[in-house]
Amino acid sequence: MTTYDHKNLDVTPLWISTVLWLGVSIVVVSFLALVGVLIYYFAGVTPAIWLFWLALLAFPTGFILLLVALLGNIMVRRRRQRS
Repeated sequence: MTTYDHKNLDVTPLWISTVLWLGVSIVVVSFLALVGVLIYYFAGVTPAIWLFWLALLAFPTGFILLLVALLGNIMVRRRRQRS
């Protein structure tokens, strides 16, 4: 009798889920910072400089993490299809 090592093909690796949720949370925080900058702008108040940097730099960082999660998922699925 042969034994078959069953791998569930629907289970996403932990590192992909972690990178995905980290990227999503960074993009959401960046969007909220952008909304805060706009609110301060229309209120005529100068916001803190960190709010500008958060709105400016966090979005591309989160988007890059989302792309890394997407590419990682593609690579894992291709590797599973070959085996």
